Amino acid sequence: MMMLRISAALPAIVRVLPMGNIRCSRFQTGHVQPVRELTTTIDNEQYYTLPVLFQTRTPGERMTLDIGVWEVCPSTMTASTPLVVAVHGVPGSSQDFDVIGRKLAGHGIRVVGLDFPGFGKSRLLGQDIYHLDHSTEGKYEMLTTILDTLDITRVDVLMGHSAGTWLNYKVAADSNLVKSSVFLNPLSKRYHRSLRPFVAVKLLAALLRTSFLHSTFLRCLPFIYKVLGFVLEEDAFPSLPIAVESVRYPNFDKMQAYAETAAARKHPFVMAITRNDKIGEWNFGMEMAYHMGIEAGEITEHKNDVAISGEDVGKYDDTVYRRVLLFERGGHLVHRAHEEEVIKHTLQLLRVVSGQKS
Repeated sequence: MMMLRISAALPAIVRVLPMGNIRCSRFQTGHVQPVRELTTTIDNEQYYTLPVLFQTRTPGERMTLDIGVWEVCPSTMTASTPLVVAVHGVPGSSQDFDVIGRKLAGHGIRVVGLDFPGFGKSRLLGQDIYHLDHSTEGKYEMLTTILDTLDITRVDVLMGHSAGTWLNYKVAADSNLVKSSVFLNPLSKRYHRSLRPFVAVKLLAALLRTSFLHSTFLRCLPFIYKVLGFVLEEDAFPSLPIAVESVRYPNFDKMQAYAETAAARKHPFVMAITRNDKIGEWNFGMEMAYHMGIEAGEITEHKNDVAISGEDVGKYDDTVYRRVLLFERGGHLVHRAHEEEVIKHTLQLLRVVSGQKS
């Protein structure tokens, strides 16, 4: 494997090693070990695994996992280089942001995508998945642990997609580390169409938690997800049980309170929503935007990829920037269908949180 330059912004424990299997050592309390895997395409783009020590669901018990981190940086970086951290949906991985991440890097922004335990390069298989808390609160603790391991002390934008946006609401309400948020086809406080009837989701999660039934129902999951409208690659199949666990415990009853707390904090945000999303209802996302304080003049509606309503992007309150981008079409991956608009408003968001004028 070719050698490459590692960004100085990464922790000293990151180094290049030959390709190998991802290690998952359970219940360790020793020092963090060096990275075991790293792939690259260009000298400022890296996809590696970093050992992270997590608290398990059992008090006092910890678990070390190799977490996949994808990073793309501008050619020159300083301590003041803006940082976007990307949070994938379920199923999903950091690679869901590869195209938009590279283009943001072209605007002088560092982008770090995280593979949560069980997704992408962060392999977590079998019954081991149930040692971790995959609820929104549990993922909040995972996020802060990963960022701490990466020595990240400031996130200018937390970009979440789909089920990853449940974490966005929690972060917007409670974190002082994150300055603003981008919600891509956000989910909400309600059971969206792919989770109805929710009793079936709970039953499936319970069956997968049963050790002697796990392998049987694991074989059925790819078919179930395809019926629900997900387009899956075969390498995503191992992550499906964790995806079920994640959507079983998102803490729906707390989402409105998170959004309203974020509104009270004047948390800046951009939401990009498509009307033809087959996974979640677009009006559920709009409902959450209103809970977060969006006003009529802050909604830009697009038809045939042309903005037909909403104020100009350059007009905003110096203290907060809020915008909903409502697209007629684009499917569930709005940031791929409408990446130029998402990038334009993400840049505007960064100007606001950095205190710059448009």
